[in-house]
Amino acid sequence: MSASSQSQILYLNFVTRELNRYIPLVFLILGTIGNVLNILVFTRPTLRANPCSIYFISGSIMNFFSLYIGLITPFLALYNLDPTVMFDSLCKIRYYFRYSTITLSTWFILLACVDRYVSSSAHVHIRSWSSVRVAKRIVLIACIICFTLPYTQVFFCYVLTQKKVCTYTNSTCNLLNNIILFVCNSGLPPILMVIISLLTIRNVKQSTRLAHGARRDVQLVRILFIQVSVLVLFAIPVFAQKLYSSATMFTAKSPLTTAIDSLANQISIEISYISNSTTFYVYSITSKKYRKEVSQILLSFYRSIRRNTVQPVELPKANINELTLKTHRY
Repeated sequence: MSASSQSQILYLNFVTRELNRYIPLVFLILGTIGNVLNILVFTRPTLRANPCSIYFISGSIMNFFSLYIGLITPFLALYNLDPTVMFDSLCKIRYYFRYSTITLSTWFILLACVDRYVSSSAHVHIRSWSSVRVAKRIVLIACIICFTLPYTQVFFCYVLTQKKVCTYTNSTCNLLNNIILFVCNSGLPPILMVIISLLTIRNVKQSTRLAHGARRDVQLVRILFIQVSVLVLFAIPVFAQKLYSSATMFTAKSPLTTAIDSLANQISIEISYISNSTTFYVYSITSKKYRKEVSQILLSFYRSIRRNTVQPVELPKANINELTLKTHRY
């Protein structure tokens, strides 16, 4: 290997480490604040009666957990504090919950799209499926399915190596993992979101019910469609990287190519977390109603702080003068 290639490899590895050092912290801070505010907004009385809000709340909860499970361990690894490279069981559990939470956050946006499509239908029977009661049941069913079916292969395919690296055991496991991620997260769900969103738009245009169905919650529909656009946009790099990884997994690669692939993989992963950490800011930009609800929450919080603040009590001037006279007498 030439000195030039070694220098390039060292530089690429350095860039990968620096991305792990700074980008996760930014996403964790933005995502923590944003997802907590999302939950507070969509649980307010004006919004929580809408079934679409149930999916937004559930998605925000999964976004919160996916950020911490997916991003904090690579950051800790830079300082040799990553517990998942110390115990094989934690290695498996981390990937299991990482894949499950990011998949559920995607599914809940997809289910919100389905809910908006159902609510915009011209048929009363179909519209009846858009309810808070149905949404809560579907959320529970989705969690049970996702935590029991798609990613149990992680416990057989991932292992902690002698070099203290948590990774898949062989190329077959890597291919299986990529296929499952495509079907459950980065490939099929975004495609379905786009199709269902287009069908919803068609229903809304054909609808003459100005005060019911899909036109009743224009703000939520707008929020949903913007969220779908963001999710699809940032799912493309992950899909492309997984496709490339699957196509070249049986190809012998030079150390330089491996370093390039590692950097590309790291970039695609961190790009995918943009949609998990920025939903609050996207909603705030695109929806006036959402901004109003956020303002009311912040105002209530400010008033609560003011009420709980201890105010100094001023003595009447007359009492102070009287106290002074009494003091002089003694």
